Amino acid sequence: MTMNQFDPKPPEPWYRVPFVWLLIGIPATSVILGVALLILAVQSDDGLVVDDYYQQGKHINQTLARDDKARDYRLYARLVFDRSTGVLSADLSGEKIDGIEELTCSLIHPTRSGYDQTLKLKRGPDGRLHGDFAPLRQERWIVQLETSDWRLVGNLNLDTSSTLELLPHASGPDS
Repeated sequence: MTMNQFDPKPPEPWYRVPFVWLLIGIPATSVILGVALLILAVQSDDGLVVDDYYQQGKHINQTLARDDKARDYRLYARLVFDRSTGVLSADLSGEKIDGIEELTCSLIHPTRSGYDQTLKLKRGPDGRLHGDFAPLRQERWIVQLETSDWRLVGNLNLDTSSTLELLPHASGPDS
């Protein structure tokens, strides 16, 4: 027998042992994913749809009264969104609309209040109301056309149409 047969095999370096990488990999992956989720949470501040929901709830009867007035006035609006120019045009018909030179139009994102826009529509020489809107990042919107006296609300899906017809909402069991 030679002496080399009894020499112990030199140990492998630690970085060549698969079990070591398993022990390092699991916590390292958790830390990396945690940092990635933290960055996403900070950059995509969703916010609340309505910041003060309690106060909004207290004003629901006033809102319903504005919907009733729109129905009483037999209001109808046809909105056309031109995404290439960023212009919203509105035709308004019904009772008691004479003298309306300006309306407020709110584009409300269903879940992210940071995307919401409020437009002032002003009467143009063609008799229609016009206003400029910023590029829309999403396809689905809640559109609210209003004055201090009445409001019209509808849902817009820009995937299917760039035109929206607004009619008064029914607000009671008999409607």
